Amino acid sequence: MTIHPAIPGLGAALFLALSSPAALAGPLDLPGGCAVAHAALHGGGGGFEADGLEVALPGQPGAALHAAHLSAALQGASLPPGGLQQASTAAAAGLVVAISGHRAGACPDDALRAATEPLARAIGHGGHASLTWTGLSVRADGKRFGARRLSLKLDGSGPAARLSVSLDGAVSNDPAAGLLPEAIAARASLPASEIPALLSATGGHGAPVDVTIEHVEARRGETSLDGHGQVRVAADPSQSSGDGHLTAHGYDALLDAAGASGLQKLRTALFLAKLVAHRQGDQADWDLSWQQGTLMVNNVPLPLR
Repeated sequence: MTIHPAIPGLGAALFLALSSPAALAGPLDLPGGCAVAHAALHGGGGGFEADGLEVALPGQPGAALHAAHLSAALQGASLPPGGLQQASTAAAAGLVVAISGHRAGACPDDALRAATEPLARAIGHGGHASLTWTGLSVRADGKRFGARRLSLKLDGSGPAARLSVSLDGAVSNDPAAGLLPEAIAARASLPASEIPALLSATGGHGAPVDVTIEHVEARRGETSLDGHGQVRVAADPSQSSGDGHLTAHGYDALLDAAGASGLQKLRTALFLAKLVAHRQGDQADWDLSWQQGTLMVNNVPLPLR
């Protein structure tokens, strides 16, 4: 069992869509028009609301993010006018690229960094931001991903930033969508100054960025997965890497679900992982390592293709 290399970066891109009410007067579009956005914005008292948010990438026809509603707040820091729109639109652009896997037509590195550096400085000065999207959907290159609700927090503590996310009701048109968790919660950390570089890597630019996954948990029916580790998010997902530890309970239910969905190659990979697991009753444990497209499970390479 593994996670697509783009996911850490995807999750981090979502965290960046945060800001303050002072930014409501600014435009949603990024400079140069690499990402254009529309929404009904309103707010006050330390936060903002956005209804019918739509963010599109003209360089990738048909690629867009939509949210029925977005609610955000920022405490302990402030952003300059336009900071809200710039950070949220840049985050959406990075997320769309992570879903599509195509960098052609994506926003350039300087546009993404300029849009997120004010937010990174605010978090580096002890800011605390929260965001909830409902009715989220992303479409790109024939791929679709959505979620009923996504709640995010970004907390600054000195030079460090802690990222927290909870996701429920995930849907996709991927053949393995039937195995998506019903709920996911994760907590990660990185230097606040690296937030723009992380979004750039997610959007297909720049040098790799190291992120510590303090804890991640996923639930699907009888199956629960818990883990932690270190990941290096690269502009090219095949060059991303990571090491960590994963614990599963009710793992056989996941095997059964893969078989029932007709995903025989995936079921075979899951079965091989079961064979090399450290078992204690219903609990299975693995040490994982992902390097250049190869997943090592308890020092055994697991075929994923």
